[in-house]
Amino acid sequence: MAMYALGLSVLQEEISYEKTQVKQVAYVDDLTGAGKISELKKWWTLVKKNGPTIGYTPNATKSILIVKPEHYENGVRLFSGSGVIVTKDGQRHLGAVIGTEEFKVKYVEEKVSEWVKEVGVLSGMAKTEPHAAYSAFTHGLQHRWSLVKRTIPDISRLLRPLEESIRKTFLPALLKTNIIIGDDVRELLTLPQRLGGMGITSPEKLAEEENRNSINLTRSLTEQIIAQDAKGEADQNAILELKKTMSRNRQSAQVESLERLKNVLLDETVRKIHIAQETGASNWLTCLPIRAKGFSLNKQEFVDAVALRYGWPVEGILKTCVCGAPNNVDHNMTCKKGGFVCIRHDEVRDLTASMLREVCRDVSTEPTLLPLNGEHVQYMTASTANEARVDVSARGFWTRGQRAFMDIRIFDPMAACHRRISLEAAHQKNEQDKIRSYGDRIRNVDHGSFTPLVFTTSGGMGPKAKCFYSRRADVMAAKKHQPRSHVVAWMRCCLSFSLLMSALLCLRGTRYSAPTAINIAGLNYQATVMESAY
Repeated sequence: MAMYALGLSVLQEEISYEKTQVKQVAYVDDLTGAGKISELKKWWTLVKKNGPTIGYTPNATKSILIVKPEHYENGVRLFSGSGVIVTKDGQRHLGAVIGTEEFKVKYVEEKVSEWVKEVGVLSGMAKTEPHAAYSAFTHGLQHRWSLVKRTIPDISRLLRPLEESIRKTFLPALLKTNIIIGDDVRELLTLPQRLGGMGITSPEKLAEEENRNSINLTRSLTEQIIAQDAKGEADQNAILELKKTMSRNRQSAQVESLERLKNVLLDETVRKIHIAQETGASNWLTCLPIRAKGFSLNKQEFVDAVALRYGWPVEGILKTCVCGAPNNVDHNMTCKKGGFVCIRHDEVRDLTASMLREVCRDVSTEPTLLPLNGEHVQYMTASTANEARVDVSARGFWTRGQRAFMDIRIFDPMAACHRRISLEAAHQKNEQDKIRSYGDRIRNVDHGSFTPLVFTTSGGMGPKAKCFYSRRADVMAAKKHQPRSHVVAWMRCCLSFSLLMSALLCLRGTRYSAPTAINIAGLNYQATVMESAY
């Protein structure tokens, strides 16, 4: 584009406003002029004459003259034999449209019809690969209509069929839920993931705002084009401040929308949304579903994950758990039968240890603490057993040469013991429990540091866990010479998927109610095979 601008500047000097009374603008190899028809004829003649000398050869068959209906005959007469197409209706230009209101409506309706078909195709994919379809929509398809929204005013009503297709076709295929996608649910899903939504925007509601923001952002450039000021420069600092203001306004509107929803949604759903707003709780939604990295969910897992996110009914689970208690989602997250709660804990432990091995030495899992020989511990709830262990230890993480100990706890914020307190208080309570169990002993006996790593089952992290993984990202970014933001994003994705897959295991995993019929603990396999003559 820079080379085109330098090359075309010579041509634009030859066909300048002072010589032709035509206001012109060039974007890459597209040259546009506006003025009276007689002046445009002179301008077109100069373009054909001077363009080829600098390597710009105008193509008359691809050139369109748009005139008002009352000047159509005059335009046809003046450009007769030039090869230029003369129209009184309109023409597509750089992804937008110039012309009459009827032509604009027809153009947008054709684009909307095309997009509705694409949404239908993606809805078919969502039935078998909802995670991939969701990612394709949020990262790709919904940006297809961004340019039209920004450049063509007053098209909200024309985008309504597209919004209806998203609401009635795409979302039911994606979520596979019996919940009716009403106005409140649809508004919730339009919110960004960091606010507890899914980022599935509404083209109908955003059209006017997008167009208004586009006009404001390009106002200085528009004024320069109208004034034909080729040497002027836009104030980039002012544009940057305007972008920040628009971003703040949009975020404020989103927060206001969320607050309104909190007043009409069920208390359980409101708490679920608050849980989904935690740091790390939505990374499984925002990352690309790359199967080779373990970031892909099958159709059952994706539907269950969304249901867990919003507290929607989960189909296909037993009414009574094999442990004898009434079964529901909350019970599945805490039931010890089957060992899935321990597996969930061990997954995060092993992942944290593998991350530490990249930046620290002497990393071990389940390290035994030094035994007590008469030392006094501060709290009565402290662990005093000689074989006491924590989950992970590493040397030199916080302080050079010092051994750092970490212990992990994953709690369900919807459990009865946490439901009545705030999420922040629940994190603090679980962190304090760990500190009272190990902190004083590790500090005074092992001469190390202790950090409790507390998570929710949905992937949220406690304050000390955030500090720990932030420190790990700093060290990793410096060691690997990688942008810190990339390291943080990868790390949160790994943790998010580890906790999500463990939660889904607790939800759908098979819990056996009876021991196996054959006792194989002391079985001699070699003798058995020889005796059976296999």
